[in-house]
Amino acid sequence: MRRLSLVLLLTAFVALLVAGCTKVEEAPSAPSAASKPGAPTGPTTELVLFTWTARDEEQVNQEIIKEFEAANPGITVRLQNETGGSQTAMQKLQTMISAQQGPDVISIHGAFFIPLAAKGALLSLDERMAGDPAFNAADFSPALLELCKYEGKIYSLPRYTSVYCLFYNKTLFDEAKVAYPPVSGEWTWHHYLAAAKKLTKDTDGDGKIDQWGCVIDFWGARIYPWLWQNGASLMNADRSRCTLDSTEAIEAMQFLYDLRHKHKVAAAASNSDHDAGLTAFTQGHIGMYMTGPWDIQTLRQAKTLQWDVAPLPRKKQKATMLGTENYGIWSGTKHPDEAWKLFAFLMSPEVQTKMAERLEKMPSRTSVLQGPYLQGSPGFDRKVFVDAIAYGRQPENIPEWSQVKDLIQNQLDLIWVQKTTVAAGLKKAAADVNKTLTELRAKK
Repeated sequence: MRRLSLVLLLTAFVALLVAGCTKVEEAPSAPSAASKPGAPTGPTTELVLFTWTARDEEQVNQEIIKEFEAANPGITVRLQNETGGSQTAMQKLQTMISAQQGPDVISIHGAFFIPLAAKGALLSLDERMAGDPAFNAADFSPALLELCKYEGKIYSLPRYTSVYCLFYNKTLFDEAKVAYPPVSGEWTWHHYLAAAKKLTKDTDGDGKIDQWGCVIDFWGARIYPWLWQNGASLMNADRSRCTLDSTEAIEAMQFLYDLRHKHKVAAAASNSDHDAGLTAFTQGHIGMYMTGPWDIQTLRQAKTLQWDVAPLPRKKQKATMLGTENYGIWSGTKHPDEAWKLFAFLMSPEVQTKMAERLEKMPSRTSVLQGPYLQGSPGFDRKVFVDAIAYGRQPENIPEWSQVKDLIQNQLDLIWVQKTTVAAGLKKAAADVNKTLTELRAKK
């Protein structure tokens, strides 16, 4: 899970779910324990674990698999990890499922499980959770469990969670003599803008700005917290219509637009390059950047960057996005009991603790979140992330997202490059989405 926010790449998902059988060419995978010297003799069950992680996380997963196999003689696990990014991984996953060759346990971005569950590709976990006292489902907060439900049933659970917060460059704040964003108390859009103005500078005197107060990602889920902070939303309560045409939504997006085009405190950022903002921040050119725990490993590689985290600024209310990286079980698995054992092991407090310590993954189990994670000393304030869960909101996902997401992003792109106004663009986006939803839902 690199980004909770995400531009949701679901178009290929739904198409491939309904496609005919396709020959699946498997990528090279890690060898199973059954092929290793000293492996137990006799019948064994091989499970396939599908992930799409960076190499460092893949290595930790291999260690976890060895621990699972040692604790469960007779079960081996073959790790199938895709490193080509979320789009490549999810396209491959859908091809495998359509061909009835799905992996037994699946790593899924939290936003992706809805179309999978809607098509019957995931196993409902409710009975397994209730029938396994050792699993302790009560260790997951109700808010996180709600994120994982489709039509009242749980089809995946978060292996870790994440929230958007405000990362800031302490050096630039110190040089500009600007107080750090507070961890508690009121820090509003007004304060955010005032700080951004003081941080924006022409440092070499050539008449061009080369240090910016902030950088704004004007795409996908990155706009959600700003909408919510102003009392707006992407969809209405029952998700029957898009509400980007509301006064509150237009005000929120106008604020972001003005940061760049009116106040000129936001660095230019391309909506097509989702790493541009992070790169500029790590290079020391940006005062404030909204991102989450998933980027901490990258920030730590910038040895001279002095940074910390604070809550996002607020307008009418505090809000951020609560996102997840999930595990699920394929509904077509031939080994549901063994798959549950692997799933439960991967979701255990011990594994979540290891992920937090080794890779800075934010635990989804309350016992780990409030225990080892919060009590650790990583060099920044983890409490900011933990506290944000209380006011985090789930993305407003719908099964038809793949058919409507581009209708929204196309207008956001036009707004950002000044090809249309904020009001006109959002009104057209809402109208196009609502028309498409009406047509799609009429066919059901």
